[in-house]
Amino acid sequence: MEEIKKENQRKSFKEICYKKITKDDVKNFFFTKGLLIYLIINILYIFIGSYLRTINELLFSDYSRGYIFLMFINIIAIIVYLIKNKYQKNGAHICILFIFGLALISTLFARVQRVALLGFQDRYEGLFSISYYLTLFILSSFIDKKYKKIIVNCIIFTGIAQTIYALLQVYKVPGIYNGHPGCAQGFITNPNFFGTYMVICGCYSIGMFIDEEKIWKKIVYSLTSIVLLIGILLSNASSAGVGFIAALIYIIIYCIKKKKITKLIATIAIISVSIIITTNLGKTDLLNDLSKTAKEATEVAKGNADDKLGSGRMFIWKKTLPIVPKYLLHGAGIDNFYYAFGDTPLQSDDGKTIFDKAHNEYLQTLVTQGIFSLISYLALYAIIVKKGIKFCFKENQIYLILPIIGYLTQAFFNISVIEVAPFFYIALGFGSSVTIKKE
Repeated sequence: MEEIKKENQRKSFKEICYKKITKDDVKNFFFTKGLLIYLIINILYIFIGSYLRTINELLFSDYSRGYIFLMFINIIAIIVYLIKNKYQKNGAHICILFIFGLALISTLFARVQRVALLGFQDRYEGLFSISYYLTLFILSSFIDKKYKKIIVNCIIFTGIAQTIYALLQVYKVPGIYNGHPGCAQGFITNPNFFGTYMVICGCYSIGMFIDEEKIWKKIVYSLTSIVLLIGILLSNASSAGVGFIAALIYIIIYCIKKKKITKLIATIAIISVSIIITTNLGKTDLLNDLSKTAKEATEVAKGNADDKLGSGRMFIWKKTLPIVPKYLLHGAGIDNFYYAFGDTPLQSDDGKTIFDKAHNEYLQTLVTQGIFSLISYLALYAIIVKKGIKFCFKENQIYLILPIIGYLTQAFFNISVIEVAPFFYIALGFGSSVTIKKE
């Protein structure tokens, strides 16, 4: 019997090797796995491009122009997909159309239209970049559920690679570029943005650990989670820490309600190991920073909103709020925060720092794109989070919602950047396409 089985396997292998590939075979492959491959290509461009930019082999402006090219390819891919497949109604897509339409209006009324199109210098998050995010969202919402974990694993891999590079940065290894000496930033320009990226990757990894039942997969994801949590700690970004804590609170609620106490204990153990390792390395102050953030939050709750709170974010927010009514309807223009204050841009009291972002994504959207755009974004997030939470509890798949919770929380203290935002929109696309099995 064993010999017959081996013989059949040999025949199957020969048939595969000598089978003549027809045009129909190519078409079937393209339409079944083409979207998966194309999304992976997008991820590789973002990942490799950010590395090349980090080592000064690629200009930031050229890196952002790649998004424009990919945006047009994305549009073609969307059209091809819709021609070949039956469209399934998705409420989030309506929000996307509103967001894009309002972004166009904001661009038309922008204080500096060129900046609204291409983005502010060294940010490059204009209409073209936002359009790229939105097309990436739509494509991600089309991806078959059986391929989602493949893409998630690719994202986790990029996070591990960046964490390894970040370790080399904090140890000041010769030949390793770092724009912030002694700090971890991976392939991204700033420790805060690196922290955001690690939150997305870390939440995916822990989510996969909780969802998986096979022992060898649980071991793999426990190890990747430790590495990625070390990355969060190395970033020393309080916003990332707060984002991950929000995801952790959700994990606790989920595990208790689903009676997955063993998984919860294992998750806490993974987090503890990560903290012990990084603390012993002496390369993180994130825990102390989070303690400081908690005290500052208490002061704000008491009404003591000092300008220095939140590493100066309170100063930016207090200066920004008075100009909101001026741009309430259509905003100052995408990425036009610098110009929203007129001839004298917002700067620190000593004049050493000029601010081109609100350091709060929601406030940034309100000022640059207007109230209706902010409402559209919030509606999009509400639809996806509500659907994602329901799906998570019903189908035991927490990995799809965790990165969204983590990102949306840290966004209150951070800014959107082109090296990280695409991964968030992929997560949103995945979250928008979940469906509950009918019993």
